[in-house]
This record gives sequence, structure tokens and C-alpha cells, in this order.
Amino acid sequence: MAKVILNNYWSAVDIGTTKICALIARYNSNGGIEVIGIGRYPSFGLKKGVVVDITTTVESIKKAIKEAEKMAGVKIESTAVGISGGHIQSFNSSGIVAIKNRDVSQGDIDRVIEAATAIPMPSDREILHILPQYFKVDGQEVVKDSIGMHGVRLESQVHIITGNISSASNIIKCCELAGVSVEDIVLEQLASADAVLTESERELGVGILDIGGGTSDFAIYKDGRIRHSKVLPIAGNHFTNDLAVCLRIPLEKAEMIKKKYGSVLKETGLGKKISVDLEIDNGVAEVETDYMFEILESRAKEVFDLILDDIIKFKLQPFMPYGIVLTGGGALLSGIVDVGKEVFGMPVRVGLPREAKKSELDSSVPDSLKSPMYSTGYGLLVYSAKDKEVVLSEGSQDPLFSWVFKRMKSWIYDFL
Repeated sequence: MAKVILNNYWSAVDIGTTKICALIARYNSNGGIEVIGIGRYPSFGLKKGVVVDITTTVESIKKAIKEAEKMAGVKIESTAVGISGGHIQSFNSSGIVAIKNRDVSQGDIDRVIEAATAIPMPSDREILHILPQYFKVDGQEVVKDSIGMHGVRLESQVHIITGNISSASNIIKCCELAGVSVEDIVLEQLASADAVLTESERELGVGILDIGGGTSDFAIYKDGRIRHSKVLPIAGNHFTNDLAVCLRIPLEKAEMIKKKYGSVLKETGLGKKISVDLEIDNGVAEVETDYMFEILESRAKEVFDLILDDIIKFKLQPFMPYGIVLTGGGALLSGIVDVGKEVFGMPVRVGLPREAKKSELDSSVPDSLKSPMYSTGYGLLVYSAKDKEVVLSEGSQDPLFSWVFKRMKSWIYDFL
């Protein structure tokens, strides 16, 4: 038996490597999304997007949620969360079936997607997303929606995203221990795309690169569908670590000067120096900005080169006439757009959370969230708003984990 839960409020928790961001939203009187609760707290217990210390992660989640609940004046019981990490893998797969009654039905769609996903899967991995890219009837032109078309053979290509079962389960467990159940787990670049990309960009073709604290999440959209995705275990923390090692300063000081003075254009240093209090025997380090910017530029180019290798390997340039949109905390580094244009040889811009729409009514983004570092959190809210009716299966031996994984795979119908 199933139970339907309807709630006037819904929430999202971005569990990042460097920060936890909890958001609570509702629909305003005009039908637009209104953010009424914002909670932030430093993230402890994650490394490269993966939980390595459950206790500290739970405490960070609790404090972020408590702050959001206090601001909103409501208590949340369930939430959507993002997932990333080096364990995320993705690929495209195709399937072919015979059309039963000569006119494509939903049953034919289900069967061809099932055929496309009938692939060997290691026991420690789980399919997180099955995202249809296109369909063909009798080998004719590619179409987005083939229902009702006449033919004898139906083909499909889908984008399959997989993740480590234990990594996803640990995120769910941390939220449960923090007092909230998980209703959705969303790949972070999918959420970020919902927050920052325009409809034109999705339709004509664009890449999105979310440079977070522990991972850099990349995806390409074309014809309104995802065509490619990748997660790199290299991101903002590596920029900080490079500064700490090369300049011989504590990590917290390296993070501070990166945020305050950081640039990825080495020629902007102009021979200046920054004094850094080492807090050890009253020591002070004199940091040359030219050297600091050179370190940051090298790391930025490494991240971009790895993405470019993927673009070249899979011949993805024709899918990206709009270029690449950078978001996440790493997009705040001065000069990051210029270095991106140099490496990719295509248009590059920084993406901020933008107004979402429901029933063609605008939804405003609070000023405090108008930063690329909140793209994933706000995108999770937008993603969750597409379906606020949550159906929980009862009677399962493990209802929490089986429900979430079932829900993730059922997202294929959001694209049909």
C-alpha cells in the first residue's frame, strides 16, 4: 500500500565538501517559488564529495537545517539532496524493440528504455539516473517524443549515470540521523543546470562546469537533453592545498588569501606582496602575488584541460555552440572566465542562480543566494518543485534505501 504525502513546503540540502546549505521553499500567491529559509554551515566529514566521517557530517547537516528552519518558522521532515564524487560514472547506451501495435505506446517506450539499460552492473554500483536522449522510429529522424508515431521498430539512446551504493547510502543515512528523510537524490550538475542555464542554452547546446570544493561536475545539454556528464575529483580544495604547500602556509590561511586575493591570471600580480600571519612564534610570511596567481592558474588550466580532453575524446564540440557556463565556488576566482576562453576556445560565462518559473510566473532568487556557490542548492529546490507529491512505499524490508533508488530511476518519466 502507498501513502501520499503533500506538503506546502519543501526543502533541499546541498551536502558539499566545504559547506552544507539547507534551503526551504514554498509557492507564493502568484505560483512562484519563494525561498523562506536559508541555513549554512561549514562541512566537516566529507572528502571529494564522499562521506568519510558520519558523525561530523551529521552535526553539520543538523546545524544548517536548524538555521533554515529557524528562519522559515517551519520544521522540515524530508528533503532532496545532491550527490557527487569520483565514484560517479556515466555513459550512453542504446536499445531496439519491435513496436507491438504499429503505433508507439508508453509500453513500447518502457520496453526500449529497459533494453537500453540491460547492461552488466557490478554488485557495488547502482543506477542513479536513466535520462533518455532521443528516439528513432524505423531508423528515421531523431525525435524527442515518439509516442503515437507509426512504425515497426523503435530505437532509443539513454544517458546512464551510476554511483557507488555505499556512497549514496551514507548520504541518506547522514540525513536520517540528522532528523530528515531523503525523498530525492539528484546528481549535482543536473541540479546546477536547473539553476543557471537558460532554455535557449539547453536547446541549442551548452556545457556546464560546477567547480565545487571537492569535485568539479561537468555536463553537456543539447536539444533540451543531457548528452554527456563527468565528475572530476579535483576542485577548489586542491587550489587551496596547492597554495598551502607551495607557499608553506597553513591551509586556513591559504583558503583566506585565495578567497580575498585569488586570481588565475598570473600577469595580474604586478610584483605585489601579501603579509600572512602564520600564528606560529609570531611568524609572518611574505607572499608574492605573482607566484600565488601562477599556482592558481596552473591548477585551473589542469581542471579545464581534463574537461577539454573529454570534449575532444567524445567529439562533443558540435554540441556546445553556447560554450561553457562556469558555476560553483571555484567560478568566483578572478580571471577564471579568461582562462576558460583560452583553454576551451569557445564562449565562457559565470552562471548564477536565476529565476525559475512555474506556470509562467517568475520566482525571485534572494540576494543572499545570487552567487555561483549556491547554484546546486537552489537548483535542488527547482528540481524538487517539479514533483512535490511524494509516494513512499510501505512494507519493504528496507523502505528508505529502496524507495530513494527507485525514485531516482523513475526520473526517466520526467523527460518524456
